[in-house]
Amino acid sequence: MLLAVLDLARAGALKQNRILFAPPLLERYNTLFAAVRAPGDHPNPYFPFFHLAGRLRGGDASFWHLSPLPGREAVLAAMSTARGTTDITANIAFADLDQELFELLQDPVNVEALAESVTTYWLDRGLQELRVVAASSGQSSVYERRLRSGDAAGVTEQAPPEYVRSPAFRRLVTEVYDYRCAATGVRILLPTGEAMVEAAHIHPFAQAGDDDPRNGLALTPDMHWAMDKFLIAPGPDLRWHVSEDLDDRVPDYERFVALRGRSLLLPPERRHAPKESSLAWRLERLRRAT
Repeated sequence: MLLAVLDLARAGALKQNRILFAPPLLERYNTLFAAVRAPGDHPNPYFPFFHLAGRLRGGDASFWHLSPLPGREAVLAAMSTARGTTDITANIAFADLDQELFELLQDPVNVEALAESVTTYWLDRGLQELRVVAASSGQSSVYERRLRSGDAAGVTEQAPPEYVRSPAFRRLVTEVYDYRCAATGVRILLPTGEAMVEAAHIHPFAQAGDDDPRNGLALTPDMHWAMDKFLIAPGPDLRWHVSEDLDDRVPDYERFVALRGRSLLLPPERRHAPKESSLAWRLERLRRAT
């Protein structure tokens, strides 16, 4: 859990002293947990999220603090453990760190030093795979920080490898759309932090070399496939356009045809709205009736 939090900071996703029990944290936790799990082990992020607030060895107060949801103060105060995800989501708004620690985590150099210290502690206990997974995740998070800062466009020759790029782009695009499909409005999140939506490039990276989140949409797999096949397209008018190849009398096409003329569901923060140039590229290539 601590490495997951440090990886959030590495990605530039910890600008406020609030650690939410939400997909950005849970995905990282699950990835790291998978690297060290033994047969029969199951991920239980709710357990460390709660118990990091306990007393440290020696009896000192923890650096990790839990803030209750309004009206749940007495319940949280009476809790001695967390036995499931609902114990967290029904009672705890967020965790926060000691202010001094939070400020340290705003400096990438400090984040790397702390991550190395935590990783080495566990490596000394035989968990060698953790270093490999933490390093790979760390590269993606460094790239994610670049995307968050606006350093997103570029030519493919200068881009990191796909295994570094793709997780960063996916995390950021699905996050800015609040894990909701820009076409259907579907938003399904599992307790593990997994979401149904995927991150789709509007103008493909292979051509544009552009991982700017404004060149992305959060889409369910079927809508992602249909857009990639130029059967549907988001336009500069911020509406969905549908290929004339899809006959509205055919029931199988109904979910796609129903999009015609409907508004895109945009990110809550308008600064993340899609680029007009990317939308124009996509609409120009919409399949015409054959």
